[in-house]
Amino acid sequence: MLIPLLVSLVYQEWYSGLAFLISSGVTALAGGIAYKTCVDAPEPKRYHAMIVAALGWLITAAFGALPFIIAAYITPPAVLESFVPAGASYQSSLLNFQNPIHALFESMSGYTTTGLTMSVREPSIGHGFLWYRSQIQWIGGAGMIVLSLAILRQPLGAAGVSLYQSEGRSEKLRPSIAGTARAIWKIYLGVTALVAAYLAVATFLVLPGYGIEQTIFDAINHAMTGQSTGGFSTLDNSIAGYNSYAMDLVHIPAMITGAISIPVYYAAVSERDLREFARDPQVRVMFALFLVGVIGLTAFLARWVGVPYNGDPVGYVGRVATSQAFREGLFQFISAQTTTGWQTSAIGDWNNGAVMFIVFGAMLIGGSAGATVGGIKILRAYIILRGIIWEISRVFLSEHAVDDLRIGRQRFKTDEANDEIRAAGTMAATYLIVLIISLFVLLAVLPSDFTLADAIFEVATAQGTVGLSSGITGPGMPVIAEILFIIQMWMGRLEIIPVLVLISSLFRR
Repeated sequence: MLIPLLVSLVYQEWYSGLAFLISSGVTALAGGIAYKTCVDAPEPKRYHAMIVAALGWLITAAFGALPFIIAAYITPPAVLESFVPAGASYQSSLLNFQNPIHALFESMSGYTTTGLTMSVREPSIGHGFLWYRSQIQWIGGAGMIVLSLAILRQPLGAAGVSLYQSEGRSEKLRPSIAGTARAIWKIYLGVTALVAAYLAVATFLVLPGYGIEQTIFDAINHAMTGQSTGGFSTLDNSIAGYNSYAMDLVHIPAMITGAISIPVYYAAVSERDLREFARDPQVRVMFALFLVGVIGLTAFLARWVGVPYNGDPVGYVGRVATSQAFREGLFQFISAQTTTGWQTSAIGDWNNGAVMFIVFGAMLIGGSAGATVGGIKILRAYIILRGIIWEISRVFLSEHAVDDLRIGRQRFKTDEANDEIRAAGTMAATYLIVLIISLFVLLAVLPSDFTLADAIFEVATAQGTVGLSSGITGPGMPVIAEILFIIQMWMGRLEIIPVLVLISSLFRR
């Protein structure tokens, strides 16, 4: 909280700075007391690590909400009005955070890299809070536990491994967990810096009159939220706020870099071979999904674009409508597949076919395992698909044939293959069960203005930490729906199991 404090002081946002100062003091005091109380605790076992992860993320989001709440109450009305862009008729979105649930929602959405927001008019919250939202997404992308393992006193042996794996990671980049955590952060920081430089140069070339200061501020913030696949933006209406097709295209690589597994970056750097990206099966599958998905979504949107203009569902579908559909389909599908959540289209106005296509074609699967994305992950979907093909092909083999399963460059014996398929299938099934339960809860409280497709889209975007919205999410949404989305974002970021372990522990002696 001290870094956004400095940003607030640079932009002379004194009350925002005071909110960060008070919040950091409260957080440090609570952390100090907790540390002193638990300093002699034994090293955690595996189920302890799961509980630490689940509670740690929940409590971090709770403390992360403090600056929003404090600023909403201590900032004078005249100062709030100064945050609103000249000529705009709305009030500052900081006022929304006088409701603590809204503040917790914003914090949880940030740390889990979801991107759903209660800051409906982003520029009206000030530079300090724009930076803070981007920063918490960037930290949440790599993971708070991974950050802690990189900079704090290290647990020994299996305890460190359990904590590392509790955030949904498995691959070790270095012999030690501490070395692995530091390697992850070095790669993560390096790629983010490169993306920031790329966005600054590209924005200057595309929009030379945008202003140097605003160009740099946007570039750094969007690099943090793009690399974390979080999707918060400094602009009203997200990337659509640039009102530029070229800027849409500029931000697509910033989403893709975040959806590639960090171990692949590490392999490319350590081996000094860019072909590592092409060798990774997840990267190949992801680009194949981009190709098929963009074409499919464009086809659905081309049908939709013609209707609002003259009421003729066929007559207006021509070159102009198709080009607009391609522009929106290209950006929105990649945003959904990478679970970034930057938005350039009013998804609430789409037809049900387009909405369902992007849910089942992109949001449920997500990007690469080992990246900052949400969803089931490409690797698990790939393992399940390969497992189905493997089971079918085994029927036609002789009883003495070797029936190993190959996944990427790895080859698994029968027992190992069954374990891999079982683990991927269990996770996918659990994910879908939680999603279906969430859908029924949302339907029970959802206003009649929204369709079933809208409801499916919103629960999928919350649990998949995607951040795109069909229009349901906002300060006026039902309280039960808001709490539901908070829980979904929390479970989705941790891949559900740690939260289920926490719940199970409450009923055990």
